[in-house]
Amino acid sequence: MTQYTSLSISRVSQLTVLRHPKHPAFVHFPITFTLLTGALDALTYISQSPSTSPLLASAIKTLGIQLDPSTFPVLSYYATILTIITALPTISSGVAELLPVIARDGISSKKAKIGIAHAVINDISILGAAFNWWTRRQNPGLEATGVNILISTVLAVPATLGAAYLGAELIYGMGMGVGRGGASVKPVKKVN
Repeated sequence: MTQYTSLSISRVSQLTVLRHPKHPAFVHFPITFTLLTGALDALTYISQSPSTSPLLASAIKTLGIQLDPSTFPVLSYYATILTIITALPTISSGVAELLPVIARDGISSKKAKIGIAHAVINDISILGAAFNWWTRRQNPGLEATGVNILISTVLAVPATLGAAYLGAELIYGMGMGVGRGGASVKPVKKVN
């Protein structure tokens, strides 16, 4: 009896996981790597600017950080690659979540419009990351150019944060994907 029960519970758990919305779980990785890339590129710029490099060197020494600023471009480059890699399942799961909404509610519904804006803004960030990866891969020391730094700090970071806001509105404000994990959402009874 115990063996049968654990097998049944295991099977139910697997089915629940398969039906759970995946996009909200995946998004944290490309967001984090985009923000990390932007921060590292900003630090690269600060460390190479004659007016700010002494201040950064002093801050690094004061905080006891054992990290040479010359490693920032390399770390930024690999964070860019991680942004692109983690964006692939995020984009595909986002499309899989959005298409049924468009089919059910129409492309002019508020939820579909926000979802499309969310996708387009994220696509701009990912295209910026792809551009940065492509143009930096041949540079000595994987150095970022001024254009690369502008894309990662001025374009990608604010765009990613704005798109994350729209995604949060879809999930928390409009309930997109909520209630599909196998458990039904029951209304709370009002107690007097």
